[in-house]
Amino acid sequence: MEPWLIFLIIFAFVLFVIIIAVFRRKKKQKEPRRAVHTYLDHGDYISAGRMYLRQNNEIEASNLYFQMPPDKKPLYESMIQQQLGAQSAQLFWIKTGRRLERSAPDQAKIAYLLAGAHFDAVKMFIDRNDPQNAIEIVRHIPVSHQESTVRRLSQYAFNRGKYTVAADLLRAIGLVDEADAILAVAAHEFGTIERPEIAATMYDSVGRQDLVGESQESRGEQALSQGKIEEAKTAFEEAVKAYDESNQPKDALRVEERLKKFNLLDKFRDYAANGNAEAAEDMIDEISSSFPAIAMSDLYAEIASVLERSGRPSEAVTYYDKAADSTNNPLKRQGYVNALRRIGSQIAAQRGKGETVAATNLSENCIVCRRQIRKGERIVVCPHCGKAAHYSHFVEWVKVQGSCPSCHKNLKVDDFKS
Repeated sequence: MEPWLIFLIIFAFVLFVIIIAVFRRKKKQKEPRRAVHTYLDHGDYISAGRMYLRQNNEIEASNLYFQMPPDKKPLYESMIQQQLGAQSAQLFWIKTGRRLERSAPDQAKIAYLLAGAHFDAVKMFIDRNDPQNAIEIVRHIPVSHQESTVRRLSQYAFNRGKYTVAADLLRAIGLVDEADAILAVAAHEFGTIERPEIAATMYDSVGRQDLVGESQESRGEQALSQGKIEEAKTAFEEAVKAYDESNQPKDALRVEERLKKFNLLDKFRDYAANGNAEAAEDMIDEISSSFPAIAMSDLYAEIASVLERSGRPSEAVTYYDKAADSTNNPLKRQGYVNALRRIGSQIAAQRGKGETVAATNLSENCIVCRRQIRKGERIVVCPHCGKAAHYSHFVEWVKVQGSCPSCHKNLKVDDFKS
């Protein structure tokens, strides 16, 4: 027999053996799947779960637990314990909890509790800013190691800036003094980093109304420096209330006197809101002496914004300009400059009374500057003599001279402005 023929026969035989092996393997893989579906069709969750575990398919085994009726779950838990052993079963539930933390926290909570992993369950809810669930789980921790576990969890929350949660965890097991100490430290931290509103809340939680008053005063001063008048007023009112509750009448009276000065601000804002810009401006020096924290530029800007909203852009320009000149803050100055540019473009786009745009080059010259009037330029015609002029030139002439440069009849600027 030829060598090539022998080689071909051997190759065909090996190929046949490989095909048979692959076929059998696929058949074996299908059989467990069919078996699992058969068990599930008959409601035999225990056998289906056992089959998943034999295949090392722990994900499907854990998913099946959350899909089955509640009355089947205790038997299923026992099956996992028997199939895997106590230590491996605990690890099975912990892995399930970690897998479900983001997508299904309620299921993750159940898995952690089945594993007895109270620390992991509480930690998950701390990370999710859900103190209610965290405290509920704390109450289920066995007394033998409840305190040590809660202290670790409280430290975990504190290190992540969740001071209220850290205190609530300690308070849930009766460590009230330590919880209050945490809130006091947190309040000091927030006071240091200029968050007086949070500091006030923390001090209120531990009953330190005297410090609540101080924090609310700081909050009021901070709001004034940012031009937030109403927030400042509210903060000072809260400070008075806190000082009264802590039996500090002198401090309460001092802040009440401060609150009376807010009448100046109310009066200023009324003048500004009613468009009485001059009266509002006359009060700025008095307000600045009573409220040093309020920037003078903010007061000018408030007058300007009211004038702008009431349709008086030309006057608004004056006060935005004063606001820009009276501040050393580059960000504020840039904001006022941007407002000036915005209003300037609006004024430039407005047409005055009698104003038109030259449709062609005119044969006559402007009666003010004596230059030819070209196509597209803004023009106005004297209502008495009918002579044409550049709009801006004519308005400025009338503003100074009070008459037409050609016929000398009396005119007013208001006759040519919208």
